Order: sequence, then C-alpha cells, then structure tokens
Amino acid sequence: MKTKTVPLKSILLLLILYILQGVIIGFILAIPLYLDSRGAKWQEQGTFNFVFYPFSLKLAWAPIIDAVYISRFGRRKTWLIPIQFLLGIILFILSFYLTTLIEELKIKMLTCIFFLVYFLLASQDICVDSWALTLLTNYNLQWASTCQTVGQTFGRFIGFTILMTFESASFTNRFIRKPFSLSEKSYGLFTIDQFIRFWAIAFLLVSFCIALFKKEKHNDNHLNLCQTYLSIFQLFKKKCVRQLALLFLLSPIGYAATYAMTNLVLKKYGVPKESLGLLGIPLIFVKILIPFCITQTNRPLTWYNRAYLPRLFMCILIGIYIYFTPYILFQWYFYPILTCLFILNESLIYLMLVSRVGFYARISDPCIGGTYITLLSMLGNLGASLTSSAVLYIAEWIKPDRLAYPLLVGICFLLGCLWLIMQYRTVLRLQALPIEKWHLSSMTIVSDDINEEPPETGFKEEEERRNMTDGVIRDQSME
Repeated sequence: MKTKTVPLKSILLLLILYILQGVIIGFILAIPLYLDSRGAKWQEQGTFNFVFYPFSLKLAWAPIIDAVYISRFGRRKTWLIPIQFLLGIILFILSFYLTTLIEELKIKMLTCIFFLVYFLLASQDICVDSWALTLLTNYNLQWASTCQTVGQTFGRFIGFTILMTFESASFTNRFIRKPFSLSEKSYGLFTIDQFIRFWAIAFLLVSFCIALFKKEKHNDNHLNLCQTYLSIFQLFKKKCVRQLALLFLLSPIGYAATYAMTNLVLKKYGVPKESLGLLGIPLIFVKILIPFCITQTNRPLTWYNRAYLPRLFMCILIGIYIYFTPYILFQWYFYPILTCLFILNESLIYLMLVSRVGFYARISDPCIGGTYITLLSMLGNLGASLTSSAVLYIAEWIKPDRLAYPLLVGICFLLGCLWLIMQYRTVLRLQALPIEKWHLSSMTIVSDDINEEPPETGFKEEEERRNMTDGVIRDQSME
C-alpha cells in the first residue's frame, strides 16, 4: 500500500490552535493559586470554580456551530475567526486590570470574565475539533487526536508551569539572576499582566493570518439547526453508539481510585505540593511523545484494550508504594521510584486517551462533526467524573482513613478486570464496524483506505492475488 504524505500544513495549523487553547486553559487553572496567595476563602474559590463549566455544557450550542455558517467565508472560519478575535480583545483589555482584580479579590468580577473566556474557548474547541475532520479527511484521522493532545498539553505547560515558575520572583532571583550576577528584583522575568497580554496579541495575529491566508474547502451541511439538534437523538438510536457510550461511561471504574485520590493521599502523608508540581515536569515529555507513537494506527480501540490491563496493574503498584510512603518518605530513593511509576502510568493514560479520541475522529460524521465529537467527548469525561466522585464519597465511609486508599484501589482493580472480561469482545466488534455504520446516513466521505473498506475485503483481495500468482507459477511449470 502506498504511504500517504503527512499533511504538515494542516497539522501545524491544528497544533497552533490547540496550543493557544491550552495556554489559556492552563492560565485559568493557575488563577486559584493567585487568589489563595491573597487570602481567598474556600467559598470564594468555589465561586470561581464555576468558570470551568462551559466545557461540560458545550453540547448545548455545538449544533449551532455546526448548522449556522456563511458558505462563502467557510463553515468553520465563520465561527473560529470571530471567536478568536473576541478572545484576543478580551484578554488584551483584561491584562491592564487583572493584577488589581486579583489583589482586591474581586471574585464575582473575575468569575464572570473568565466564564466568558472559557465559554469562548469551549466554542473554539468545537470549531477546531470539527475542522480537523475535514483538514485530515484524506489522511489518517488519528493525527487529529495527536494534534489535540500534544497541542493542549504543551499549551497547558506554558500557561501553568512556565507562568508559575518564571513569574515567581524568588525562583527567578535564585536560579536566573544570581547565577548571572544580576541584581535581585521584586518580580520575575515577567508579570502575569505581561504574560496574558503577549498571548492576547498571539490570538489576534493567528486569527488575522487564518482569515487572510487559509482557505477552507467548500463544505455544505444539508442539515438545518433543528435537524442538527435532532441528530443527537438519532445517534443514540444506533446500537453501536449506545454500546460505545456505555463502554466509556464504565471503563474508568478500574482506575478511579488512583486517578482521584493519589495526589491527595501523597499530600496527606507529607509530600509538599511543590514537590508534586515538580513531579509533573518529566510527565510533560511523556504526554507529548506518546501521541506520536500511534499516529499510524488503524485500530485505536484495540490499543485502548491493550493498555487497559497494564494500567490496572500500575494502579496496584502505585497503591502499594504509596501505602508505605510514611515509612520511606525521607529515603533518597522515594522520589526517583515514584517518578518512574508516574511516568509508566502516565504513558498508559495517554495511550488510552489518544486512542479513544482518535477513534472519535475516525467515526464522527463530518456533516455534524462538532456535535458528534462533543457528544462522545462528553460521555468519556462524564464517566471519569462520575466514577471519581463515587470513589471520593465512598472513601469518607471507610475507617480508619489510612485503609481507604489501598482498599478502594483493590476494589477498583477487581471491577476493572470484570469490565475487561465482559467488554473485550464488544470493543473488538465496535472497532471492526464499517465507518458508515456510525454515520447518520449511508453516504460516506472520501477518507483513508482503512476507513473505506472493511479489513475482510483487504484479506480477500490479497488471497485472490495469491491464487492468481500460484496459477501463473503452475502454468509456467507445466510449460
């Protein structure tokens, strides 16, 4: 089979858009720490937490972005360009007032502003996810998942870790100014205002370049707004979609305790939060490299299956090691071993994540691309949220407290094994379904060769070629 060239321009465009999105998400995740340094109470932190809700509710307006657009301008650019320009303008204006709002603890004002920013980011995410389906149509759609994971991860690293590190006066004075014999300052390499102003300008420049230089392929959506909303219910009429929804709603139960409780238990056992932050630095490289390992896969759900059992065993190893943390916390080998365990676990997490999101991209109907991917992503995130909440509530009932973590890790391991036994064949069957089975209509788009024909067809044609070759050889022998 002839290998298709990688669409570097499309991949670069998607990476830039996802990085911009990730930077602002990481930046907003850092705001509660700045509020805490100014003495914000738990109730005030809880009020600010409302800014994160738009990503969980974006299915409500995803059909609007899919169905309403200006054909001449481009189906995705109709929404993407105004959204990004608006984000850039809001962030640029905010950069002149942000420090004052934080110092004066204007919680309600900050919540309203960042709720609007997060709403625009969620809308931008719908546009970019759905645009990726058409940008990468003639290539392996696994690249859509890779671009999203790598871009958002790198962006969050910049928006959170880089900001928190180099905005800090103490870190900059100790590790940058002092080694270079520079005078100490009361601020870091940059202020939070300068940081957000720089990325506001980046949003405006990228939006201007896309509007001016990037032409979107003509793509007519034959569904009106009402039909696009009804398509959500039509999708759930499909047995395969219902099975996939149940699959991803229940699969997180196997690692729910490790996912929800590990950092909390480590902090309870005396591990400083600064150390937990440093542990996350080597994980960034894992999160960026792992997605590239399966860009050429044609069976993402198979990889999801393969990584599930090893991840369950990693949960057990991490649970055992953390159980003995009070006895080995101050030994020289504690952090190196813990880092290695986290790296292995994070590798499996991102292998499963990229496989799952890649499968979403492969089966989503471009006719309602934004709505379809948003629906599937919401189901996956909902499964993780529900199982994590259930584990944390149950942990309150287990006495003594020290037994809660290892006991729940063990129970989740058994439930995960049970899930794998019951759903293993279902996963393989869903993976083998033709792409058109997942679409609203029987019409399919031009896609990569794997999407266009079932695996069995390829085997049959290969067998026919072998038979023809054998026949020629036999004829030549008879001659």
